[in-house]
Amino acid sequence: MIEFDREDARVSGEVRAAPADFGTPIGPLDTLIAGQALARGFTVVTRDSREFSRVTGLGHQNWEE
Repeated sequence: MIEFDREDARVSGEVRAAPADFGTPIGPLDTLIAGQALARGFTVVTRDSREFSRVTGLGHQNWEE
């Protein structure tokens, strides 16, 4: 577990505020995960690539494919 800090929160806000070019925004918990990953330069490992692929600049991998 990694502590969620102010920078993570700030970037999460940017993710949430980004235009929903691909339809509805991603869910609130996925927004926090994406924000923290972007803030720290992490890649998200998920089986829900559909959600995370809509976040500009976010690296994500689906290990089930």
